[in-house]
Amino acid sequence: MGLSLLGSPALALEGTDATASHNFTARIVVGDSQRSCSGVLVSQRWVLTSGSCFADNGRPAAGKPPVATTVTIGRTDLTQTTVGTTRAAVEIVPHASRDLVLVKLATGVAGVKPVALASTPVTTNQAVTVAGFGRTKTEWVPDKLHTGAFTAAGDSSADVTLTATGTAAICKGDAGGPVLRTNGTTQELVAVASRSWQGGCLGTDPAETRTGAIATRVDDVRSWITGTANPVPGDMSGDNKPDLVAIDEDGKLWLYPGNGAGGLNTRIQIGNGGWGGASMAHRGDWTGDGMEDIIAVVGGDLLVYPNRGDGTLAAPVKLTTMTTATRITAPGDVNRDGHPDLVATYDGKLYLYTGTSGAKPAVSAPVLIGSGGWGSMTLSAPGDANKDGRVDLLARDTTDGVLRIYLGQPDGKTFSDWTEYGRGYTTSFRPLIAGAADANRDGIADMWTTSSDGSLKFYKGGADIHGPIDGTSIEVGSGGWQTIKAIS
Repeated sequence: MGLSLLGSPALALEGTDATASHNFTARIVVGDSQRSCSGVLVSQRWVLTSGSCFADNGRPAAGKPPVATTVTIGRTDLTQTTVGTTRAAVEIVPHASRDLVLVKLATGVAGVKPVALASTPVTTNQAVTVAGFGRTKTEWVPDKLHTGAFTAAGDSSADVTLTATGTAAICKGDAGGPVLRTNGTTQELVAVASRSWQGGCLGTDPAETRTGAIATRVDDVRSWITGTANPVPGDMSGDNKPDLVAIDEDGKLWLYPGNGAGGLNTRIQIGNGGWGGASMAHRGDWTGDGMEDIIAVVGGDLLVYPNRGDGTLAAPVKLTTMTTATRITAPGDVNRDGHPDLVATYDGKLYLYTGTSGAKPAVSAPVLIGSGGWGSMTLSAPGDANKDGRVDLLARDTTDGVLRIYLGQPDGKTFSDWTEYGRGYTTSFRPLIAGAADANRDGIADMWTTSSDGSLKFYKGGADIHGPIDGTSIEVGSGGWQTIKAIS
C-alpha cells in the first residue's frame, strides 16, 4: 500500500503545541468539514497548500473552489478568536505538475507575516519542523496547531523524504502544512506536507507503525509562487492586472479594470461624489493586507481609502492635514522599507512623506527633496521605469509639455536630476497623464493619457527609460474622456 494523502476529513500534527512564531500556518476547511487540511500564508492574500486539500487525486481544477472553503490564519489556538482571522477562499491555482495549490483569499490578512520562501533545497539529513492542524494520536479534531521534528532528504525531484524524530507523526488534516528549516533567525519554507504512513495517528490501523512521510519541494518553484501571489503594482481589483482610477466632472470616482494588454474593461463606480478637486493616487498597500489602496487629499485632509479586495472602498482613515492645493502621487516604496511612500507638491516645492502601513497607517513629517519650480509640474508614478529595483517619479512640465523622469536613488531619500521622457505632452494635447505601472504585463513601465479628442491613449514602455519619448500610442478609450478631470 502506498503512502496516504493527508487532506481527507478530520482536522494537527502529532507533536508539541506550536508557538506564535508559526502563526502563518493556516487551517483550511472545504465544505461542511467534508475535507480539512493545513496550509501556509505566502503573501497577505494567498495561502499555499497541497492539491489533496481539494481533490482526492491531488489534481483540482483551477478557478473558484467547487464548494465553500474557509481559511483560518493567525491562530495557533483556534479557540482564541481575538487573534487571527477567517477568510473565504475565492480561487485556487494548482501547479501544473506538483502537489501544490495556491489559494486566494477574499480579502488580505493584516498583522500576520507571511512565511519566508527557501531558495535552496534541503540537504541530506537536514533538521526540519512540520506544522499542521491535523488529528493527533488522541484527538480527532484538535483546537491547537502542533509541530513535529523530522529530518529531511531531497534530490532533484519534487519529493522531500521526511523521517520522524522521536514520536512525531504526520496525520490526516496535515496535508499542505509547512515544512520549515531554520536559517539564522528565520524560519523558511522548504516544502509542504503531502503523504504519510500515519503510524500512531488516531484512526490508523494499530499494526501500522511507520511514521515516514513525503513532502513537496517548493524552493525551485518560487517564481510560480511569487508570480501568482505577490501583489501587482497598480492592481486594485485583485486580478493581477494594473488598473486606472479616475474622477469625473460630477466628482464621482471610477475604477477602470485593466485587461492586461494596456486596455481597460467596463468601469465600476467606487466613489459616489465629493471627489471634485481632490488629488488622488493608488500605488501601494497602506493597510497591511496586501491590497492596493487609494490615498487622496480631499478637503484638506490626507486620507487612505482601504481596498475591500475588489477595488471598492471602505471608510477612509485620516493620516494628516494638508492644504487643498497639495498635489500628490504615490510612487510606491521609495525608501525600500516595505511600506508605501508619498510625494507631494505645494508652495512650488517637492516633499517626500515616508509611509507606515498597517491597521493604523501613517506618514512621517515631510522632507524637502525639491526646492523650487515644482508649481508647474504634474506628478505621476511610472513604477520602476529603468528596472533597477527602485521606484521612479514622472513629472510633466505644464509650461512646455516636456515629460521628465526622475530616477529613484540608492539612498531611498531622493530622486536623480531629470531626464527627458517625452515631449509635446502639453495640457491641450494630452490633458491628463498617469503612469500605468506595467499595464501590458511585459515587464516595462507604461503610461496612459487622455487626448484632446476625448479619447484615452496607451503608451507602451520602451526597452529603456525613454519608452514614450517618440512612442506610438494606442487608443484604448474611444470617447468621453474629456469629462474626466483626474486619472491615476
